[in-house]
Amino acid sequence: MSRWLFILTLLVVNSTASAQPGPSADLAVATDNAATTVKDAEYRVERLAVNRAELAQRYQDELDAIDRLKKQRASWRHDRELRDSLSNSAETANQLGAVTHELEKASAMLASARRAYLAAIEAERSAGAIPLRALQLDRVRGMLGQQVKDAPRRIVLPDLEVDPLADPEELDQRAAELRASEDELNRQLAGLAAQASELDRLALLRKQHERAGDLVNRDDDQPLRNTTRRSSDGTDEIASGGGNRVPMTPGAPPVTFDNYVTVVLADVVDASTIKSFVDAQVSGDPSQRADAAHKAHDAVAKRLAQVHKRRTEIEARSRQLRSKR
Repeated sequence: MSRWLFILTLLVVNSTASAQPGPSADLAVATDNAATTVKDAEYRVERLAVNRAELAQRYQDELDAIDRLKKQRASWRHDRELRDSLSNSAETANQLGAVTHELEKASAMLASARRAYLAAIEAERSAGAIPLRALQLDRVRGMLGQQVKDAPRRIVLPDLEVDPLADPEELDQRAAELRASEDELNRQLAGLAAQASELDRLALLRKQHERAGDLVNRDDDQPLRNTTRRSSDGTDEIASGGGNRVPMTPGAPPVTFDNYVTVVLADVVDASTIKSFVDAQVSGDPSQRADAAHKAHDAVAKRLAQVHKRRTEIEARSRQLRSKR
C-alpha cells in the first residue's frame, strides 16, 4: 500500500511541475527525471526479486529430489535419472547466481537513485517552489528520507585515542560512542556468522552432489565419452555421450550475499578482507564465499575486542578521576 501511495504522490508531483515559474522550472524537470529513474529502478528490483524467489524455490525442490534419489536402490534407470537431476540443479544454480548478482546491482542502483532524487527535491525546495508543489515535495521527501535512512551505512568507529587531560564527562561521552560502535559490530558479527553457517551448509551439499555424480558416472555401465568444450558464454562445460551438459562454473547458492558488506565494513576490516568479499562474489563458489564470511567475521571480532578493551579502559579512567574529586 505504501509503495502505491508513493507512486501516486510522484504522479501528482509531476503534474504540478509545469506550473513552476522561472529557474524553478528547470529544477522541477530535474526532480521529475529523478522520480522516473527511481520508479524504473524499483520496478527492476521487484521483477528481479520475484524471479530470484522462483529460482530459489526451484533449486531447493531439485535438491530435495536429488536427496530422495540418492536414497533409492541403484539401477541403470536410477543412475540416469540422478545424473539428469544433478545436471538440472547445476544449471538452476548458475541461473540463480546470475539473478542474485543482478538483484544486488539493481538494489545498489535503487539506493543511489533515491539519494539523487532526495537531493533534487532539496535543491528545488531551496529555490522556492509554489506552495502546492512544495507540499507535494515535502510528502515525497518524508518517504524518501526514511528509505534512505534504512539503507545500510558505513560503520565509522570513533577515535580510540583520548586526550590525557580529558575530564570524566568527556571520557563518558567517548565511552558511550564506543559502546554504540560495539553494538553495531555485534550486529555485523551475528549476520556474518549466520551467513557463513548457511554458506558452509550449501558448500557441503554441493560437494555431496558432485560426489554422487562422480559415483554415478563411475558405476554407469553405459559407455560415455566426456569432453570439455566452451559454451557460448565462455564457460567450460562437460558434454557427455548421453547428451547431458553439466556446467563446471559454480553458481551462487540460494542465499543473498550481503552486497553492502564492502561498504559497511570498509573502515572496520583491512583491504585484504574486503578483497576476499569481492572475489567471492565474482566467483559464486559457496566454499569461497563461506571462507570470505569467516574471514570477515574474525576480522570484525578482532576489532570488536579492541574497541571493548579501550572502552573499559576509558570507563576505568573516568571512575578514577571522579574518585579523586
